[in-house]
Amino acid sequence: MIDISDGLSTDLSHICEESGVGAELLANAIPRATFRERAVDLGFALHGGEAYELLFTAGARTRVPAMIDGVKITVIGEITRETNIRLLESDGSSETLEPQGWEYFRGLPGRKRPPRLVSSSTALRLPESV
Repeated sequence: MIDISDGLSTDLSHICEESGVGAELLANAIPRATFRERAVDLGFALHGGEAYELLFTAGARTRVPAMIDGVKITVIGEITRETNIRLLESDGSSETLEPQGWEYFRGLPGRKRPPRLVSSSTALRLPESV
């Protein structure tokens, strides 16, 4: 479990990197805030920070409740054996999703960029074999 205050793409990449796995995200399942009665851009939902929501994984056989303590839970994808993150569109197309959220040590002199690394309403399914 991780908070996504640095952006979903970046914080998901931290989970994947530490676990040696990848993920497939369903673009149409990503929760998006509304502003002036319109959903925010998907890019902002993926890379914007300060969401103060939690991302967690659950086993394939685990029943993920629709709500926990009044907070809506949304399944947004699955963990994969591949070590990249893919964004799956509803038309069947997909693209590699690079982390573009906040990284604390990016650009500091003498330091390499950290290696590439779902809201209290976001969950990813784990396949049984991972």
